[in-house]
Amino acid sequence: MKRGRIGFPGRWLVAVPVLAAIAAMAAAAAPAAAVPTPPMPGYTPAVQAGNVVGGSIYYTGTDTRAYEVTLTSGVETSRSLGGQLIGGPGAAPDRELFGRGTDNALWQNQGSPGKWSSLGGRLTSRPGVAEGGVPVTGGRSLDVVVRGTNGAVWDREIAYLAVPPRVLPWRSPGGRVLAGTGPAAVSTGGALYVLAVGTDRAVWVTQTSDGTRWSGWRSLGGQVSGDLGAASPAAGTGIVFARGTDNAAWYNQFAGTTTGVTPGWHSLGGRLSSGVGGVGVQIPVGQQLPSETRIVAMGTDNRIWQRVGSWPRLSPWTRVY
Repeated sequence: MKRGRIGFPGRWLVAVPVLAAIAAMAAAAAPAAAVPTPPMPGYTPAVQAGNVVGGSIYYTGTDTRAYEVTLTSGVETSRSLGGQLIGGPGAAPDRELFGRGTDNALWQNQGSPGKWSSLGGRLTSRPGVAEGGVPVTGGRSLDVVVRGTNGAVWDREIAYLAVPPRVLPWRSPGGRVLAGTGPAAVSTGGALYVLAVGTDRAVWVTQTSDGTRWSGWRSLGGQVSGDLGAASPAAGTGIVFARGTDNAAWYNQFAGTTTGVTPGWHSLGGRLSSGVGGVGVQIPVGQQLPSETRIVAMGTDNRIWQRVGSWPRLSPWTRVY
């Protein structure tokens, strides 16, 4: 990645009260399933995106390999995808997984154990993934966002127009990302939003509709730590999830409107030891199924916990396994 010194302008910094009120994890955990290798403490898990309710949860094990937990019919099954990752993975539809390798490059796995390919770059964070951020004629696209060695956000777009897919050059919308945190990206249908924790610990957001021109960074406030998660449970809707300084999960709906959701930050409770992974599933028109939003995070017991439901009504925290 090229170096640069594009930062969040100091004159935009907004003093925001520290997020308040710690809510404990639900006392009752879901029945535990056998786990071949436990999750690495503090590494943020990821949720598969797409238009299928259920999907998969991904995590980095204590052996630094990537693992997939498939959620179907109320039964959890696990398998190793191999690799050697630093930090948690980022997930996309069709069982595509991205991670920061031990060489600090971006690596991709398309659902085949042990089959990883390098996409280059020099990462200093977990990757965030969004599908369809910038429309591609005749195909689909993914955007993978990371923190670069210069502290800025970098984006790599993959266009699935042919075999093999076309991997576009790295591009940067700038920003000054807090060390130890990873950015998130989400498509709301027509716009790609990129979110990052600034050096002031507030969440900042920028957007593009063509992949070239960016809106500039604006602050959503808050005081957070860890990797961000983002979801779009309905067209035009964008939500960012974060771990507050009280170690609870918090959300801010920064795009669109939802009945019962007011502007600003709101607590989802929990006692987290990692950042938050999130996804919103938009069910295709004609299917008689509700949309689904799912967030995942590591609890203080070093196990993966989740809240899931039709936004904004989410279940209490339950342990995945």
